Amino acid sequence: MGYEPGDDLKIDLRRADHWIMGEAWVESSIPAHVQALCDEIGVRWGGSEGERRAARYISGRFEEYGLGGVREDEFPLRSWRCDSSSISVVGEEDWVIDVRPTLFCPGVEVMGPLVDVGFGMPHEIDRVRGRLAGSVALVDSGYEPFSPPRTFDTRLLDLSDAGVCAVITPSPHGGRRTMHMSTNDWRDGQPSAGPLPVVQTSREDGARLRNRAAGNVSVCVRVGASEVDATSRNVMGDLRGSRWPEEHLVLGAHFDTTPDSFGGNDNGSGSSVVMETARILAGLGRELGMRPGRSIRFVAFGSEEQTFQGSAAYVEREHGPSPLPRLTLNLDELATGNVKGVVLQFPELRELVQGELDTMNEGFRCHVMAQFDASGDMFPFARAGAHSGMLWRWRFVGRHPDVAFGHSDSDTADKVRVRELKEYAGFLARLLLRLSWISPDDWPENTLDAGEIARRIEAERGSFVRTM
Repeated sequence: MGYEPGDDLKIDLRRADHWIMGEAWVESSIPAHVQALCDEIGVRWGGSEGERRAARYISGRFEEYGLGGVREDEFPLRSWRCDSSSISVVGEEDWVIDVRPTLFCPGVEVMGPLVDVGFGMPHEIDRVRGRLAGSVALVDSGYEPFSPPRTFDTRLLDLSDAGVCAVITPSPHGGRRTMHMSTNDWRDGQPSAGPLPVVQTSREDGARLRNRAAGNVSVCVRVGASEVDATSRNVMGDLRGSRWPEEHLVLGAHFDTTPDSFGGNDNGSGSSVVMETARILAGLGRELGMRPGRSIRFVAFGSEEQTFQGSAAYVEREHGPSPLPRLTLNLDELATGNVKGVVLQFPELRELVQGELDTMNEGFRCHVMAQFDASGDMFPFARAGAHSGMLWRWRFVGRHPDVAFGHSDSDTADKVRVRELKEYAGFLARLLLRLSWISPDDWPENTLDAGEIARRIEAERGSFVRTM
């Protein structure tokens, strides 16, 4: 099978696939990228020196692979720093309780009675409402079994309205694990919009605190934190199309981490695959003369962990006056499981993408999200009316157990499965090459309306996002 975009060029997909997969498996640069990002550079919190060094590394690889227009685009960042945090039970000075503040938790020193509110559902709040004013609430962040799902940020608003001053939430994981979680609705793009100061403790210490709460003890929650102004950056490079260079696709991934994470799975995996896919497709042009039909832009987004400030800045700057990409694919946490296909935010491209997946003859499927997914850098694109999506992989169901360490200092390079990332890079190179050669006449017109999208996002506020 071959695409024939012009008399002077023919894309032989069979030959291209053979070269791409051989290159992806035998000559992979993914191990080097993972080592550089996670071991040599390490923590890459947005606005930090580590993020700046990582941006320099990625732009250097884009230049090495021969991409055009390589640049680091800086943008102002509203960031956060935390110097200290603690939980203590009054009268138990010898107990050092595990604690990790949520991202953008404000600086606070609160002492009050500890009240166990279960999951913080309305019926549980009503049962102890008379005790909540001025209290510290112990809340399970998961969903109450068998009840209509109520998001954690919505439950926090309820607790704030009831007079709670701060919240302690136990980690759902065992082994004294804690993680930097968020308490705000990321649809808003406001990193500090959480309704209450919230800190996480380990599941083990959470169980001990729950026992203490039955005895009417008081606790003290201290967080030494503040918001700061910083500078972050996006890194981009282009593989220019040979037939419709003015049109483009985007392959992106964030390269930043939470404040103390080495970012193996989240998101050394995704950013390494962006670099590797760029290398493979650039090499295909040099070695076999097979270039994409429309341009492909490779983007590494900064400060995703701070409510998508990097991708939001990219969309505003690059696509305010300029045409939107035909399609944006976001790569995040690819070490959670093997590739299964593509998940789109809007249905209009489903048939087109599925048709190209079918030519790969590997059973890949294209699906469409039931709600807007505000969990990754595809969201600012979707909000602006750009067709976008992510890869379908075992992120939420059936995930590899050794990647359940996100947003912590345990998300190290060993959590990455290089063999699976090689398959991701080969899959993406094959898919992007196919999509790049679809004629503009065969590409559905983008009729998405930003106003209607905004109304839909607002209507879905507080909804439970389906993941399968």
